[in-house]
Amino acid sequence: MGKGKAKAAARGARPPARSRQAPWLWLLGILALTFAVYVPSLGNDFTNWDDPAYVTENPLIARPSFGAIWSTPISGNYHPLTIWSLALNYRLSGLHPASYHWLSLLLHLANTALVFVFVRQISKGRLWTSVATSLFFGIHPMHVESVAWIAERKDVLYTLFYLLGLIAYARYLDKKEPLGLGAAWVAMALSVASKPAAVVFPVTLLAIDWFRRRKLTPGLLLEKAPFLLLSIAAGVATLRAQQEAGAVEFRWSLFEKLLFASYGTIMYVVKLFLPFRLSAIYPYPVVAGQGPGPEHYAAGLAVVVLLPLALYLSRRLPAILFGLAFFFINLILVLQFVTVGKAVMADRYTYVAYIGLFLALAWWLDERPGAAPGRAPWKPVLAGCLVLLVPVCLVQTWQRCGVWKNSLTLWDDTIAKYPRQIVDAYNNRGSYYYRTAGRPADALADFDLAISLNPKVAKVWLNKGNVLAAQGQGDSALVCFQRAIELKPDYAEAIGNRGGVRLQRGDLAGAVADFTRALAINPELRDAYTNRALAYSLTHQYESAIADLRRALALDPRDPEYHKYVGAIGAALDGLGRRREAIAQYDEAIRLTPSVDSWCGGDHRERSFSWWALGEKARALADAEEALARGAPVDSAYLRELRR
Repeated sequence: MGKGKAKAAARGARPPARSRQAPWLWLLGILALTFAVYVPSLGNDFTNWDDPAYVTENPLIARPSFGAIWSTPISGNYHPLTIWSLALNYRLSGLHPASYHWLSLLLHLANTALVFVFVRQISKGRLWTSVATSLFFGIHPMHVESVAWIAERKDVLYTLFYLLGLIAYARYLDKKEPLGLGAAWVAMALSVASKPAAVVFPVTLLAIDWFRRRKLTPGLLLEKAPFLLLSIAAGVATLRAQQEAGAVEFRWSLFEKLLFASYGTIMYVVKLFLPFRLSAIYPYPVVAGQGPGPEHYAAGLAVVVLLPLALYLSRRLPAILFGLAFFFINLILVLQFVTVGKAVMADRYTYVAYIGLFLALAWWLDERPGAAPGRAPWKPVLAGCLVLLVPVCLVQTWQRCGVWKNSLTLWDDTIAKYPRQIVDAYNNRGSYYYRTAGRPADALADFDLAISLNPKVAKVWLNKGNVLAAQGQGDSALVCFQRAIELKPDYAEAIGNRGGVRLQRGDLAGAVADFTRALAINPELRDAYTNRALAYSLTHQYESAIADLRRALALDPRDPEYHKYVGAIGAALDGLGRRREAIAQYDEAIRLTPSVDSWCGGDHRERSFSWWALGEKARALADAEEALARGAPVDSAYLRELRR
């Protein structure tokens, strides 16, 4: 056999089993390493940054309704599929965070595997390109925020369907199967329903078309029309939801936005190689009247110089250009050309976008020396850099998971990196001090510092008022609540809390007016119902009190204080003289009360009064004595009368 025929036979022969299995063994190793480095996140708690809105205080999670979930934006975002996934966690474990973290990590592992499959498919089987891209996707510390932050479930979920859609589309190109195109559209729809960031999906498909050398024809554009229509509809709905939530700001000029976008772009590239000094929030300039700083102008200059240079050097390297295009396509919406939120950049924005940069870098690893002029020298240098980056990523990701342990660790870390710059960091740490740590003095200090940074943030005044009200400083609390309402006239929580102070001060009419106004703005405000019920009871409007208590119960059947509201309904029924119905409510309250909760003694005492009113002296005595045994005060004269 001649040399040419021998080579042809060698190329046509089936590879040995070991080589066919090797890519998937690499993938198993990558998944094992990714899981190991994220193990600390599995023991993390919820944080007070968006987790309350998405989970711990979200009635849609406790009582999922198809219509409500598919029609209700959360914090300016419309992602019903993400809410369904969180509702599933709630069904499994209530408000225990472990199952939430487990599901987020499992989704991240699935995404890591899909990155491997997608890159292997798009690169026609390049092993080291697939291995390196999926490895760094799995372990890079810039991705910790998307995985370890429960409220960011939308990132890992939308990416799952996004990658499935890309894989289906690549298969459609390879196999010419129309079902692949339909599957890609369905995957995009599910991705958009998980996070609106998926609206760029059609543009990514066009980048793949370019990479696969498909000609830009009317037929190709028509092929993308269903994807584009879905993208436009989702984009309009999202922008409207963001505007209604007040998340879209028009503070900066176009030139300033370009500088901030340049800064974000440069920092995302820098942090890919040097993933240090990561933060939950990277602030804009905060001093009144201050514009972009020197670092922003330097970034703008760097983009103007380096981006054209990179494009020129890569002009004959389609894979590099495709990687850069993938990066910018999936980053463009969060480069703050439209200012959303109060951060100039965010780690989570790189979750999908970094796939492009990883692919562009890793492509060199499969290049053979001499395959093309000028390519060979890059491979050992790049391979060495990536090898050095692996332990850096492992250590930083492990440590970053610890930063997300709870609210205190998160905001301590943020404040340490940006002291006296981020209002939300001080406000959220103050909330943790007050609500979780029982440190009201520290909470007030953080709220005061936040106000000194920006006195026009209504939620800080609300939180400060809550602390002052709890300390019995009603006058000062009223001032804070009033200031919050002036800044945000439809602030239901501030209006309701002002009603609470008025209730404590005996202004029942003013309190009822505030609770009613707050509920007109937000009918899901449970505390407003319970407080208004108390005000109604004090003015002997028992029917109205019962109606409010029943609404409060319906809002969250799994509320830890559910039994207290049931007992309060019993007290209102007693006020109406409906003793038997009241006793039934007390029975239910006692049954629901945890055995370690002393509140049960009060229900026994109240039930004793109902039995006494019905002439059931023995039952009244039994309940009175049980109340005493449980630590509830019982009038001694009443006891003597029962014991005669």
